[in-house]
Amino acid sequence: MVLMGTARAEDLLSGGSMQSFRSVKHWHTVAEVAAAPDETALSAKGQGSMLLNGGEKNTGIPFLLTKGEYGDVKVELEFMIPLGSNAGVYLMGRYEVQILDSFGKKEVNAGDLGGIYQRYDASRPKGQQGFEGTAPRVNAAKAPGEWQTMEIIFRAPRFDEAGQKQKDALFEKVMVNGAVVQENATTSGPTRSAAYEGDAPRGPIAIQGDHGPIAIRKFHVTSLDPVDQRRVAEIDAYWKTVSRAVNEGDFEAYRATCHSEGVLVSGNKRMTQPLSAALARWKQEFVDTKEGKMKASVVFRFSRRLGDATTAHETGIFRYESQRTGAPAVVEYVRFEALLVKRQDAWQIVMENQQESASEDAWKALE
Repeated sequence: MVLMGTARAEDLLSGGSMQSFRSVKHWHTVAEVAAAPDETALSAKGQGSMLLNGGEKNTGIPFLLTKGEYGDVKVELEFMIPLGSNAGVYLMGRYEVQILDSFGKKEVNAGDLGGIYQRYDASRPKGQQGFEGTAPRVNAAKAPGEWQTMEIIFRAPRFDEAGQKQKDALFEKVMVNGAVVQENATTSGPTRSAAYEGDAPRGPIAIQGDHGPIAIRKFHVTSLDPVDQRRVAEIDAYWKTVSRAVNEGDFEAYRATCHSEGVLVSGNKRMTQPLSAALARWKQEFVDTKEGKMKASVVFRFSRRLGDATTAHETGIFRYESQRTGAPAVVEYVRFEALLVKRQDAWQIVMENQQESASEDAWKALE
């Protein structure tokens, strides 16, 4: 279960599909990636969960953009590049942390691994068109062909009610291979070659693909927006109430978590019905639990959590265990998605989709 008051990381490579990203050409998933020490390309095998942008330099490869849009965010990457390769991570599609084969360089600048890339303005005088940019504190680059890590804590620019920017985008901390390379580095606007122009409060995360090969085997994103943290804390409390109601046989408390016009979807049965009808069917189990004729418990774990201040879409697996007196316990693992809304300071479920049975291993993987 998610800890109270904390946001959970989204694993954008979960399941080995491209479902977390906007559709683009050339980017695909593979099972294995390797690079020879003296080669500028990456070789790949099989179909798996690692991202690859073709394996060779190709100026026609577009940005890989996340479907989700973020403001304040933490990004965790594990990546590989070959000899001489060049890529980048653009927060909000606008502000780049550079990825470059900088291995062995004694002096580094804003264009090296972990640098906040420079801005560019063609209208400025010659020699001054590239400006700003922040070099990494240290060169933490590993040799090409090795897996490397990058962790970014980013704060989006702030705007007033009129839409005027009050604070620049801020890289609170950037770590490369465990070393701090940036702290409290700002940029006054989008860096060079950004996917979007102008500042904004939110945007997708982009990976540059046209400057050189890059493979990614970990891509975790954690929203740090204050509204997101409040929402997750509130919804954690909601699921805790659901669990308590099932455990104690408190039918009225359980019914209060359901919207009066809610819908239950059953993937296994290929049917939908009003949630009120399902409640009527389940009521006897609550009564039996309260009277001690059976025991019941439900626990939720999540693979993805989306939403804003008044809406939420939760995806994961729940474990339901029931045992009638004198009978063996029955344990079920069910994949589900839930749509919730907040009305009058209370969250309620308006759609519960019980999709399919899950394995115990899948359940443990979400711990």
